[in-house]
Amino acid sequence: MNYIYDIYINLNKELYDFFEWNKSDNILRIKKMPIFIINTTDLLNIISSEIIIDKNILKNIYNSTELWNKSKMNYCAAFCDKENIIVIEFNKNGYSIKKSYLSIDDELDVIDDFSKKSPININFNIVSKRRYCFKTRKEIKMSEFINNELSKIDNKRLDYLCFECIGKKEKNKENAISILKKLIDNKAKYKKLYDILKLTSKPSNKMI
Repeated sequence: MNYIYDIYINLNKELYDFFEWNKSDNILRIKKMPIFIINTTDLLNIISSEIIIDKNILKNIYNSTELWNKSKMNYCAAFCDKENIIVIEFNKNGYSIKKSYLSIDDELDVIDDFSKKSPININFNIVSKRRYCFKTRKEIKMSEFINNELSKIDNKRLDYLCFECIGKKEKNKENAISILKKLIDNKAKYKKLYDILKLTSKPSNKMI
């Protein structure tokens, strides 16, 4: 089995690009991890789907991933087609539970190390396709915050938001909230809506 060494990963149920990693994330420094060089079709299916891996592979990778603090991960491995890499954590039954890309530097180093390796076939089944979201991680959190604040907003605050963001007050509360939510199609106004809500919200509700 092939291994990669000294990499950083950020395992989550959602797959985040490196530029979306947050300081508050549980970023792990890996000392050693098994890696499988596979074909591009298989890798794309693994990235875009929830999968269940072959039990023989699961058995081979058991406790093979070691962190710098000397603890081990039961079922974790990297998969690479010599252009892209993904790390997957599996449960004991072989289902993918968390995924991570690598940092850009780590990815380039690994690709260089395994550029001459031939791909192998691995057995896995696709359980379900992953929904692709075109929003960034920050945009998703911003939208969640806005929706949460609008769901409990009082009339006075709502009137102020409407005047600031759409230039007029709306008599009907539901109609006003609907108009404000539709500002998502206008990034500048949506950001202004978020900023005002953040500034006028209670401290415990502030985000990002």
